[in-house]
Amino acid sequence: MTVEIDLSGQTAIVTGAGRGIGETIATTFARAGADVVAVARTQSEIEETVERVEEYGVDGMAVQTDLRNVDEIDSLMDTVLEEWGTPEILINNAALNLTSPPLDQSLEEVDAMLDVNVRGLFLLSQRFGQAFRESDREQGRIINISSLTSKLGVSQMTLYSGTNGGVNSITRGLAAELADDGVTVNAVIPGLIEIDRIADLIERKGDEIYALDRVPLGKLGEARHIADACLFFASDLSEYITGEQLKVDGGVGFTAGLYK
Repeated sequence: MTVEIDLSGQTAIVTGAGRGIGETIATTFARAGADVVAVARTQSEIEETVERVEEYGVDGMAVQTDLRNVDEIDSLMDTVLEEWGTPEILINNAALNLTSPPLDQSLEEVDAMLDVNVRGLFLLSQRFGQAFRESDREQGRIINISSLTSKLGVSQMTLYSGTNGGVNSITRGLAAELADDGVTVNAVIPGLIEIDRIADLIERKGDEIYALDRVPLGKLGEARHIADACLFFASDLSEYITGEQLKVDGGVGFTAGLYK
């Protein structure tokens, strides 16, 4: 049996939509009929994403936004509300991972990761929730992209892991706060996904860290696996699920020795 998910008439904001997982989420939601607001710091990248989005016959909008800047977050929401009205779906995918030994990280690196991964995510979710509460919308979705590192102790990713632990906690808190407004809030936790960032880590740390025998399903994940999980959380199939964290990792999260 094939289940068709139809998001026609809905608007989805996708942060970090210029490439990788975010781009795939944007095009996946467009294929399901949603209009898509593509958000990232690099205008040229999100313009290309919008071109791909519009190939599915839906509307796309590119809004250049630095999530470290509260004024730009406000401007993003103001633009969406003015142009398209209250959005039904927010996908917080943007994240910053500056890997280095925690004892060597600069204050600038610390501030940057906290500002994007926690502060920016929370403030955008707050603005989304405020707009939704003031609207006549009955059903909304916030979907946060976390990280498997939030469940593990990972060398050179201490702060990144911590920020994603914060994402998980924010997910639960907002789920409780926004339930009466008809908004569900869930997180997707990717494992090892074939994107540029993982390729860079493989090159730097060595293939043995990513040996496929560490992944029970025997392969790395693809961006589409994360996008499909987001699509599930955006659909009516998940209407009675909120505050949850779904690992999409091929089983690697419950095996030992992911990193050394």
